[in-house]
Amino acid sequence: MNQQQMVLEAKKQLALDLNCSASDFDRPGIWFCPSADLPGHRPFSRRGPAFDMVTFGAGTVISASASLLPGLQRQLGALERDALWSQPFLRSLGHYFLPDPKRLRSLSAPDKIRLEWSKREQMEELYRIPGFSNALGYDPDGPRPDVLAVSAWAGERLVGIAGASEDCEMLWQVGVDVLPDWRGKGLAAALISQLSLAVLQAGKIPYYGTSSSNLASQRTACRVGYFPAWVCSYEVLFEEESGKG
Repeated sequence: MNQQQMVLEAKKQLALDLNCSASDFDRPGIWFCPSADLPGHRPFSRRGPAFDMVTFGAGTVISASASLLPGLQRQLGALERDALWSQPFLRSLGHYFLPDPKRLRSLSAPDKIRLEWSKREQMEELYRIPGFSNALGYDPDGPRPDVLAVSAWAGERLVGIAGASEDCEMLWQVGVDVLPDWRGKGLAAALISQLSLAVLQAGKIPYYGTSSSNLASQRTACRVGYFPAWVCSYEVLFEEESGKG
């Protein structure tokens, strides 16, 4: 699967998540649609009236609870891209990356590091060691189960993990956690590179997400061979309660 095919698969999946058409991401402008739990959508929790906003660089799709759509259309419908994505109520922006098969390569772990692989049925051993929540979900019965992980050990000490969760049929999200005293040594990049190649060998597409402010994480993604694919914001908006008097 090449880079273009991966982007297309990601658009198809996000179209299921947002209840839109994959082609909407390629049309300039802003496109509004009511949120819906379609079969095959990624099972992220949604509490209260909420909306998602996604762009792959051309059009922006806004998917929202039906109660929020009219107000969002009035407030956002006429904005240009930069103004749209600079709204003060957007508290966080997620940057998402896909691997470039031509650039993705296996990076070696630092000296004196031993790598161990764990499949889904072996995750319980890793769950006994807290502190790696960017790599593991720590929930064996969750809707997005951890299915593959590579852990880094310095002697008997666990110093880093990269894990992949089965977010949907084709897209497995990869994340990494490295202890502070092992950061800056290339360990995170090595773990992500080897995990990403293993996910591809399993016939799935790895994707990597980070916040807009986490430049170290973004540099790690680029070093491994990932490229920026889409940006999203997920917000929960609480409607004012109406009362008498």
